[in-house]
Amino acid sequence: MRFLSVMLGMIVAAGFVAGCSGNTSSPSSSLPSAGAQNRGIDGPGFRGLPINVVPARFQPKRIMPMRGKLANAAQARGIYVGSFSGSTVWGFPKNNSGDGPPTCTVAEDGTGLSGLGVDNFGYLMIPDGFNGIEVYSNSTMCGTLLGTITDPFGQAGDASSISAATGAIVVANLVGPGGVGPGSLSVCTLASGTCSVNLTNPNILIAAGVAMANNGDCWASALNPSGAPVLVYFQGCSGAGVVATGFVNPFYGGIDIDNKGNLVTLSLVDASFSFPSLLYVYSGCNPTCTLLSSSPLAGESIYGHVARQGKRFVTTDLITAAVEVYSYNPHTGAALSYSFTGGLPCATDECESAAFSPSSEK
Repeated sequence: MRFLSVMLGMIVAAGFVAGCSGNTSSPSSSLPSAGAQNRGIDGPGFRGLPINVVPARFQPKRIMPMRGKLANAAQARGIYVGSFSGSTVWGFPKNNSGDGPPTCTVAEDGTGLSGLGVDNFGYLMIPDGFNGIEVYSNSTMCGTLLGTITDPFGQAGDASSISAATGAIVVANLVGPGGVGPGSLSVCTLASGTCSVNLTNPNILIAAGVAMANNGDCWASALNPSGAPVLVYFQGCSGAGVVATGFVNPFYGGIDIDNKGNLVTLSLVDASFSFPSLLYVYSGCNPTCTLLSSSPLAGESIYGHVARQGKRFVTTDLITAAVEVYSYNPHTGAALSYSFTGGLPCATDECESAAFSPSSEK
């Protein structure tokens, strides 16, 4: 795996941190320490190998038992799960039984999947590291491949769209092209087969998560050059962007938008760099955020998504190597309802992402 500390060192070596300004509410010492995490990986660029969004110090050393009760057949339907080290996305359709195996799969072009996205209509978007963004049809779970979008602006780590088949897709690039330089957001379309717009901001060093609203606005969850978590707002998914105020997440993570228009954001760790991960819900953030709720999750989570009706939230737990489904309310937060593994190899392949299909009605 390729680790955050090494990536940060690479960007510094490439000269991208010097001179950048940003939110300094959190000191650079809040970043995971380098050194022990390097593990012999050398030089800027990593020869185009994908970077893992989960820092080495936060990767589980052993797998714990699942939390909560097992999902039943109805509860496990319509969920996609992806892994960083594997090359498969798994689907759980309506006829999945209990904790049985998934009944459909999607083969990625390579490894390095961080987040994944599903649009309002059930089209699946797989941001496949340096291999581009794959879009799959909504005719069924694990539908046919409609096309692969080339992203010339960096390592695709997360994706969001209202209509992936016909509209814009916004992609969070963890780092720049070939693993060199800061992260950014790319605006892409399936019809063109490429990303034609690159949204940058001096406060984005590493872009982990992205979300797009129905009106075309978008947000990036990122770390700035000082190591502080920031939420950057791009009105109309264009322009230079502005750092949102009132954002209190202690670390970065995935973003989604519920059916009330609220931003649902994950923080991998708490303010003391420990677990459990936290879920924060905000209204506004355009650019002023109003915090509606914050709640602890069960374990260690980095990406997650809200269900269509806005009453459930799904994520993965790296500590238990399981998929976890929570009840969700924007004002009271999330509470664990049930878990399942479905026989997935998450203990070895590090499942970092999960999403409902279709997504919430943003």
